[in-house]
Formats: sequence, C-alpha cells, structure tokens
Amino acid sequence: MRRSPATAHSSAAALTLLLAMAAAPSAEASPRFTVTNETDTKINVYIFTGNDSVCTWEEKLKSVSAGETDHYGCTGNGKGQCKVQFYAKGDEICKSDRNTCNKSAIKAEGGSTFVLSKDGDTYVCTLSE
Repeated sequence: MRRSPATAHSSAAALTLLLAMAAAPSAEASPRFTVTNETDTKINVYIFTGNDSVCTWEEKLKSVSAGETDHYGCTGNGKGQCKVQFYAKGDEICKSDRNTCNKSAIKAEGGSTFVLSKDGDTYVCTLSE
C-alpha cells in the first residue's frame, strides 16, 4: 500500500520532532540553581555532579562576589540536582545544612535558591526550592 505525500510528510515531521525532543537537555540533565551572597565576603561554590556520592572532586569551582547573585549548574546525571559546598575565606560554611555525600555537601535541586548572609560572625544559609 502506498502512502500519500501528505502522510509521508507528517510522518517525517513527527520523527523530526521526536528526535529534537530527545536531544533537548532536560532539567534533570543540567539542573541550575541560584546563589545570592548578602555578605561582605566573596563566597566560593564547589559544585559536584548530581550522582556523585562522595563529593571529593568538584566538577566546577565558582565564586559569587559580595552583594551579588549568580546562577550555576552541573551535570545532573538524571538526578535533577547538583551537590554543593560553600567556603568563605578558606573556611567551609553552611555545614549544618549538609544533607548528602555522607553529610559533606548540600543538595541543590534544579530551580533552588541559596541566600547566604551573616549574623555577627556566623554565616547563615537559607535554601528555598
């Protein structure tokens, strides 16, 4: 049975659309998160891949200047999250918020925001998802 030219064209268009959707990155593949630094100190952000279970070697090392906001991402590896550590003046901060990698890092779900501030000499880390 022969297909009409219109049927062949719509089949080709559907195949093209499916291939484009498969090639498009998903939120789980490349999750992104925001860091707002409300302190007077540059904050270093160590970023690990979504499926890293020990967080020993970061995928990226970024920094956000005092008073600035920046957006970061990682290779999500199907997990929809990055794993992060924060440092100020060489010292790790936000330690009480660590919830992954054997309590050495924090999960950063795609679309989440970290606000880093200070209360006296103590860094305060607030995560909203």
